[in-house]
Amino acid sequence: MLTTLYVARHAHRMNHSEFRSEQASVPRDPPLTARGEEQIHDLAAFFARMPADEQPQLIICSPYTRCVRTALPIHEKLGLELCIEPGLAEWFGPVWPKDTGLHPSPRTAEHLVPQFPTVSTRWKPLLYPDPRGESIPGVHERMRELMRRINERCSAWGLTRILLVSHAATIIALGRMLQAQGTYESVREKEIRAGTASVSKYTRPHVHAQIWHQEYNGRTSFLPHGEERHWDFSFVPDNNTEPGMGVHWHDVYAPQDHQLIFYPKL
Repeated sequence: MLTTLYVARHAHRMNHSEFRSEQASVPRDPPLTARGEEQIHDLAAFFARMPADEQPQLIICSPYTRCVRTALPIHEKLGLELCIEPGLAEWFGPVWPKDTGLHPSPRTAEHLVPQFPTVSTRWKPLLYPDPRGESIPGVHERMRELMRRINERCSAWGLTRILLVSHAATIIALGRMLQAQGTYESVREKEIRAGTASVSKYTRPHVHAQIWHQEYNGRTSFLPHGEERHWDFSFVPDNNTEPGMGVHWHDVYAPQDHQLIFYPKL
């Protein structure tokens, strides 16, 4: 069962205003910048310097290109299996106006293989975020449930140490929920640092412990330029909303098994 969890944010990416959607493989999926391409090798070197018995045994990554690119040098340098989990995908606020359709669904490993041939297809999706969007409490509940499912599968696989690669909102939500048993309201003031290519580490003393201890918070000391582009939920209003992709837009990556879509009970 898991006792050590590393959580990394993707490296420095292009702003949505800096690229046209047709340049990306999927909507709302801007690539890394040149700075980001440098950061991913510094991040891999950070993990490579760890003693072997502290290094992660598996990488589980958001399907977004910026996250997979961030994980690839670690996967290659450490020889780790790189798994894709839609539940680690980007956070989008509730769709508004209501007549603007849905948010795009994240891809699976099978969709990514043509672009990234070395990703593993052994890991099957645990959950998908609600395509209607999520409130801030909702994304916290998504990450709590996803971690429960990840823990179950990794325990069945005999793993004790893993690395998750995801996005600012999701790693903040996850970090908060790991350290508490309460609701979002009880953890909303807990600060999780989330600069690009940063790493947080969480441990627990035994496999039955429900509360994780944060060993370090958004570490960036291994990056030449330190912390960059930190983001947190104070950057958006509590009732944040976002328009969907359009009422006539067809989501080719929507899950066939709708039971995998997570609808938080708030």
